[in-house]
Amino acid sequence: MILEFVRLQPEPMIFYKSLLELDGANMISILSFDSRSMESLLGEQHAEHFTDEFPLIYKTKIVKKNNPNKFFYRSAIDNALKNNQMRAIQVIIDYICKYQNNFTSSFLFLKNFG
Repeated sequence: MILEFVRLQPEPMIFYKSLLELDGANMISILSFDSRSMESLLGEQHAEHFTDEFPLIYKTKIVKKNNPNKFFYRSAIDNALKNNQMRAIQVIIDYICKYQNNFTSSFLFLKNFG
């Protein structure tokens, strides 16, 4: 059902934008629990929208449920790992290597692969 919603959009830009309503997150981070959505959103058919100037994969601030005064940071990789979505992780890493291949993106891997 999520994949169908993604495919029905005329332009994928809504999934790539960081929205204040989502506390600075984008839909890539939110939908990273679903491998098929990641394959669709980060696929080559949308490559014209990808640029290293505006990264899609980054850590977002999430408020802790049991204490609204505390928070933690989580990336799309963290969400995919938490939900055991190995294909999504592969797609995200491929995207990072191709479109975010710079020093500033290396922090995404410090916790998970260090």
